[in-house]
Amino acid sequence: MRFRADISNPAQFTRLITSLTPLAKVGTIKLTPQTVHLICQGEGTKGGVQNSIFKLDTFRLESNNANEIYLEVSTDALARALKSAQVIMPLSSRTSAEQARPTFLFVVLRRQGATVATIKLAKKGGQGPSGTGKGAHPVLSLVVESASRMGKRLEITQDVFVKVKKAAEIALLKEPLCPEPEVQLVLPPLQLVRTVAERMKTISPYITITANNLGEFRMRAEADEANVETEWRGLKRARMSDEDIEPPELATFFSVRLDTKNLLKFLASYAIAQTCILCLCSDHCAIFYVRVGDSKDRIEGGVLTFFVPAVNPEGDD
Repeated sequence: MRFRADISNPAQFTRLITSLTPLAKVGTIKLTPQTVHLICQGEGTKGGVQNSIFKLDTFRLESNNANEIYLEVSTDALARALKSAQVIMPLSSRTSAEQARPTFLFVVLRRQGATVATIKLAKKGGQGPSGTGKGAHPVLSLVVESASRMGKRLEITQDVFVKVKKAAEIALLKEPLCPEPEVQLVLPPLQLVRTVAERMKTISPYITITANNLGEFRMRAEADEANVETEWRGLKRARMSDEDIEPPELATFFSVRLDTKNLLKFLASYAIAQTCILCLCSDHCAIFYVRVGDSKDRIEGGVLTFFVPAVNPEGDD
């Protein structure tokens, strides 16, 4: 079993993993020769991501399971490893906030050479000089190599413990079955939606989202003391495929009530979102498709898929 690849955009990879940590403490990485999936299954929230953040010419993957590998990993541990490894990333890979942080190492590496970030599956911690003998356990090893302005080689390695999933465990990783959505809309900027949801959570543990195919989208929180509603108009209807047929009743509103905490877990992805599409299945669930990337940097990183089930305040989901 082998996996190795150079990371084409380390900063984007870091933001992606960080956005997934609120969803679940443990996630599954599915590696195939064509795609990489990150699957998180939390309490009431399921999210998956298909992402292309590796350099295809360096992508190497081999396994006895049809060249597919499933790895269980702590999302928080992986996020910490990626952040710490960024200490010797080039300036172009850093966010504006990171560039503004005054550190000595930041100045030293201002004229550094090319930086290469590599991630690979390895065995470590066992007997023998290389640690691959008896007692070794699988890890995702992140290696960042660079050079200082004096030509000195710099390297930082972060190892994150992983568990290789067995066939029986892989069979349990299935996407939830959902009916055809009644509404498909491109949402407003997620940071704005998140701000509204944060204020509504002080009113009610539930938020009802309502939308139609004319581009009207509402968020509502209800309590004995007050009812609060925010509305957006003029949103674009999304087409998920060329086979999508325009619904006959464009003005009809459909609703779903969501747990506010689960909705906010999804909205934590605002930092990496370029575009978000809502697929609303009335009284069943809301499915959010988040296009990962940064339009100003022309970075395309795949699609995050969040499934948020409907809830019944009376106790029956």
